[in-house]
Amino acid sequence: MNRRFLALALAGTLSLSLLAGCGSSKEPAPESSAPVVESPSASPEASPSPVLPTDSPAALPETTPPAEETPSQAPSAAPSAKPSAPAATPKPTQKPTSTPTPEPVEPEPQVDAVQSTWNDISKLDIPSLTDLDDATLTALYGIDPADLDSYLCKMPMVNVQATEFFIAKVKDGKMDTVKAAVEKRQDDLEAQWSQYLPEQLELVQNYKLVTNGNYILFAVSEYADQAVTAFNTYTK
Repeated sequence: MNRRFLALALAGTLSLSLLAGCGSSKEPAPESSAPVVESPSASPEASPSPVLPTDSPAALPETTPPAEETPSQAPSAAPSAKPSAPAATPKPTQKPTSTPTPEPVEPEPQVDAVQSTWNDISKLDIPSLTDLDDATLTALYGIDPADLDSYLCKMPMVNVQATEFFIAKVKDGKMDTVKAAVEKRQDDLEAQWSQYLPEQLELVQNYKLVTNGNYILFAVSEYADQAVTAFNTYTK
């Protein structure tokens, strides 16, 4: 606003000077004193002279300098936190192995030497034989069954053959008694068949009497040797 008032005041002063020059062209113009510059506080309405346009350039609009942009905060030079190492995959816990329960070992069935010997003999070509019971064994052999753990005594079903087998397991301390009874039986057979059939007497005379430990075999047969072989297989 002050600039505008000054411009108006200067314009008014110039106008008055021009009018004074036109009124007296012959008379030398008195030296004009320096125009009094009106106070910028004077109101423009008090000037009687018309306001002439001035060549003064229009007041440039005040330009507000752009606000300085505050630079953004510089990035921190500190490195970002390193990524943590991936957690280790837990290994599966090994299951405790159970100790296998040992299977009970079944004891091997004990071989009945008496029965096994007879099983082998029975495969031979021998005549049909029958078993003696305890009473007959005592009557013919004079052996007390109480002295035996087990036994088999076979005799022919007909009285025309002298074939006979006695296989036994004797109790401890009774072998001499049982053996003596078997020898007595052999003597009786020889006496019997010496008066009856000479061919059968030969079998009786070729008998086999064998002992292995607590086992005893008495065999009157044409297969007596094979019977001894079977007996030794299971009793030695």
